[in-house]
Amino acid sequence: MKQWLFLTTLILTAALSPAAEPYRPADPKATKQVRAVLNFLKQQQGKVLISGQTDLKDARWIEENTGRLPVVLALDFMRTPARMGRQVTDTDTAIDWFKKKGGIVSYQWHWSSPTGASDPESGFYAKSTTFDLQKALADPKSPEYLGLIADMDDVAVELKRMNKAGVPIIFRPLHEAQGTWFWWGAKGPEACRKLYDLLFDRMTKHHRLHNIIWAWTAYPDSQNKGKAKDWYPGDDKVDLVVSDYCEKKTEYDELVALTGGRKMVALSETMNAPDPDKVLAETPWAYWVTWARRDWNSRSNDDMKRAMAHPKTLTLDKMPKRGTR
Repeated sequence: MKQWLFLTTLILTAALSPAAEPYRPADPKATKQVRAVLNFLKQQQGKVLISGQTDLKDARWIEENTGRLPVVLALDFMRTPARMGRQVTDTDTAIDWFKKKGGIVSYQWHWSSPTGASDPESGFYAKSTTFDLQKALADPKSPEYLGLIADMDDVAVELKRMNKAGVPIIFRPLHEAQGTWFWWGAKGPEACRKLYDLLFDRMTKHHRLHNIIWAWTAYPDSQNKGKAKDWYPGDDKVDLVVSDYCEKKTEYDELVALTGGRKMVALSETMNAPDPDKVLAETPWAYWVTWARRDWNSRSNDDMKRAMAHPKTLTLDKMPKRGTR
C-alpha cells in the first residue's frame, strides 16, 4: 500500500484511540479528519519539521529541484467568489492532495473587498479600496455587509465539496491583519475580530461546516505591529497560531506565550526554508510554508535543497506508512 495513504489510516486510528487525541479542536463538532490532522501535527512537533509550499506549480518546482514534495500545500480562495470569476479548480487539487497523495491542505484568502475596489485583483489591499469594514459591520442590510456574506457563502460551497470528500483544511482567514495593509485590518482589532467571528459562525453554524482547522495569523509584539492579544479572536475560535516571516527564538516564544502554550504555533509564510537543526532546537514550528518563487533570494535554492534533504524534515515521500501508528 502506497505510503501517501497514511492520513486515511490516521483518521481511523485517531477515531478509535482516545490516547491519540491530545489536542482539542476549537470547533466542538470538528470532523474526525480535522482531529486526525491536529493530532498528527501535535505528535510530530519537535521531532520533525513538516515542510510546506504555497501553490501547486511551485510545489512541483521544488520536486523538480530537490526530488521531494512538501507535505503542506497552501492554496488561496482569492478567485473563489462569483464576482471574482468563480475559479474553483483548487478544490480538486486540494481533494487530490489529501486523499491521493496523503498531504495536508492549507488555504489563505486574499479577499478582494466586496465593494470599493477599482481593480479587484489588488482589492485586498487597504490602499486599493474605499471599503470601510467598520461601517459595513454596523449595517447588516447594507450592500457592503451583504457582499461579505455573499463571498463567504461562495467559499462555503467549495468547503462543502471538500467536506463531502472527507478533506479537512487549515484555513487562515484575515491573515496579517495586524499589519493593517489589508482592508480587514485597516480599521483596527475590534472590527477585525468581529469579522472573524462572523466568518467563523457563518461557516460552523449557518453552513454547518466542521472540516476546518482555524488558524490565526499573529505577529509578535516585538515586530511593532500592535499588541497581538488585542487582535486575537480567542481560544474558542482558533486551533493554530501561525505567523509570517518570523525567524528569531524570541519571536517564537512570544507567539507561544500569546495563548499560554495552549495552541501550536506554525510558520505560515517564509521566504527561505528554515534550518531544521536550528528550528527543532529553538523554534519548533508545527510546520513551515515557503511562499511562491518570486520571493526567494539568491541563497533560497540552496536552503530549500538542504532542508528537503535533511533527515528530520518530513516530506511527502517520508510520511509514515500505513499501519505504523
